[in-house]
Amino acid sequence: MTSVVKIEQDEIIYFKAFLSSRSDVTLLDKKSDYESFRVKINNYTIVGYDTGNIVINSDELKPIINEILYEIRKHKLNFDIAIGSDETGKGEWLGPLTIAAVALNPSQILYLQGEGVKDSKELNYNNIETLSKTIKNNSINYHVISIYPIEFNYLFNQVKKEGKNLNDILAEGHYTAINTIMNKIKNTNTRIRITIDEFDRVKTNQKMIQLSNQSNIEIVQKPRAEEEVVVAAASILAKRERDKILDELSVKYEIDVRSLSQESLMLKTYADEIIKLDYVKNQIK
Repeated sequence: MTSVVKIEQDEIIYFKAFLSSRSDVTLLDKKSDYESFRVKINNYTIVGYDTGNIVINSDELKPIINEILYEIRKHKLNFDIAIGSDETGKGEWLGPLTIAAVALNPSQILYLQGEGVKDSKELNYNNIETLSKTIKNNSINYHVISIYPIEFNYLFNQVKKEGKNLNDILAEGHYTAINTIMNKIKNTNTRIRITIDEFDRVKTNQKMIQLSNQSNIEIVQKPRAEEEVVVAAASILAKRERDKILDELSVKYEIDVRSLSQESLMLKTYADEIIKLDYVKNQIK
């Protein structure tokens, strides 16, 4: 079975060096200019690309991938628990806004990376469904929040009255998901690294300050945070939950809600259950 493991581009050279040092590895000729290396282990093949993608043609190779990743990254894994959060549906008129947080230890991070966990935008529906189960079974904890359109419309109107915007809803959602997990971690000496995809540093900091005053907690906001496995895992859980809700709405109303236009859905009597109506109207103005 062919699968892809995503690593950082600057890690490719170290990955190749660790592979080359193994006695069971045979170096092969590259088949394209995009390949960094191509090797064979027994009858299996590993191909590394300059983009950071590692392609393997058998699950038998996953333990080797994880072993090498640990050697490359062990100096970076200076925490006991990593918590990541991500959201989906924030700018979409259809369905809920879903936010997820996941807690992983270093070995779980490497294992999930070997299983192909990466940004949900790079995965199809079936991949997301399969990986969401793998993540849930191989995490310390996770929490998912779905804000359905009716509730979203209410919250959106409330924050508008207060002179706020969508980012205030997002900051509250990320904080709630992360804090729910934090409350289940009893050991106050545990070194925790929290990573959030950056959308509004000031508003997120205002919420996270309740956590960041503890010396054992590091909070990181960064663009493209989905490149980190723990945030990618959260993005997969959020996407899977949102897909599940859209599937349930389609069954409930006996129509594929994804196939309808915004205009046609707005004519339905149940539009407020499916569409972020007030958010849409605000965008049209």
